[in-house]
Amino acid sequence: MYAVIRKTDDSVIYTCNSKEAAIVAAQLEKSKVGIADRQNITAVVMDDGGFSDIMF
Repeated sequence: MYAVIRKTDDSVIYTCNSKEAAIVAAQLEKSKVGIADRQNITAVVMDDGGFSDIMF
């Protein structure tokens, strides 16, 4: 499963079915917030052990 998360509190903003959809959703969410908050939003792949960034 792929997701867009906010790193400051590890909250899930969106869940997605593909890597590409998660990256686009993260970019869209970043465009809605101020420059200072953009680094806190990322696309990740989620598994049983947590998550790993897919957007660098």
